[in-house]
Amino acid sequence: MQPAISISELSKVYDSGFTALHGIDLEIMNGEILALLGPNGAGKTTLISIICGLVNPTSGSVRVQGHDIIRDYRAARALIGLVPQELHVETFETVWDTVSYSRGLFGKKPNPALVERLLKDLSLWEKKDSKILQLSGGMKRRVMIAKALAHEPKILFLDEPTAGVDVELRKDMWNLVRRLREDGVTIILTTHYIEEAEEIADRVGVINKGRLIIVEEKAELMRKLGKKQLTVELNEALETLPETLGRYDLKLEGGGERIVYQYDTQGSRSGIGSLLADLNRAGISVKDIATEQSSLEDIFVNLVEESR
Repeated sequence: MQPAISISELSKVYDSGFTALHGIDLEIMNGEILALLGPNGAGKTTLISIICGLVNPTSGSVRVQGHDIIRDYRAARALIGLVPQELHVETFETVWDTVSYSRGLFGKKPNPALVERLLKDLSLWEKKDSKILQLSGGMKRRVMIAKALAHEPKILFLDEPTAGVDVELRKDMWNLVRRLREDGVTIILTTHYIEEAEEIADRVGVINKGRLIIVEEKAELMRKLGKKQLTVELNEALETLPETLGRYDLKLEGGGERIVYQYDTQGSRSGIGSLLADLNRAGISVKDIATEQSSLEDIFVNLVEESR
């Protein structure tokens, strides 16, 4: 199946000499949600801007549903909806007119029923006759989303869509994103709220200093790169660990009342069973045990640190 977006050896060097992107290769599949993570200045917005035709690449190619973004710009751009970081709205227009006009820009026939549904989905219906000037920042962000969806794009870019917005909008947006995916829309989002990516993304890409460090299915990424930790609460505190436990990577914490054991998620759990058995043989009485796994945020931080 043809990918929704195919990026090959994409680079961007600005006139100042700064290289924003270094040979990016990436395929984004139809109907998936890809979360693109990276620190400020990593190149996320530059990459999105090139795909959407707002910035020219220095080298490489991008195809949107097979359409080259340079040679077949109109066809490629018509497939894309973009919600940028910055608010760009027509201050003196009404919400209804702004969203309807955005649909017309792509040569789409008027569809009042669609516009009504978008405004209701984004809790904007009661504001449909209000001028953008009168809206709060959160409401303006909702209008930006409605504008991006007005021409029924097959691919939607959300560039830090929930930065600085209220919890209600974030909830409405992610509900809408899930419905769009059910309709087959491909969604690419950048976010600083990594827990959002962990909850909603199918795949996760990490970019730093213009280089794509990794792209992996979320579950597989956490399986490969995540760590698990076993905490053993003891009935009696230890001053030191017995030498018989030396083959394990253990730490004493809490004044000797806890033993902490970190292990790779790709390893088998048999290490835990043998550890507990060895604790019993050493006469160490266990009060309680608990396990926890590293989050996507932990993995992201580690990847960025390693890339530096």
